[in-house]
Amino acid sequence: MGVKKFIENVLNAIKLDGFELSSKKKSLKNLLKKLKQKRLSILKELDNESDQTKRALIKEEFELISFHIQKGKEKLNELKKS
Repeated sequence: MGVKKFIENVLNAIKLDGFELSSKKKSLKNLLKKLKQKRLSILKELDNESDQTKRALIKEEFELISFHIQKGKEKLNELKKS
């Protein structure tokens, strides 16, 4: 999967607003930055939530974002090598 397709898939899955596509590296770095911010906010929300069903949903979202961050870092490393 190409970098632009990856970015589009992540934006659709996570529903991030206010994101502009520019060069591949710059867009990927900005996406990773936004994903890391979202991961931090989810961690805070997870700490404050006491309902077990909501905690499970929040934890699932956290795992999804962590997965996308990992894949994004791999894509960025591929771009740096080429």
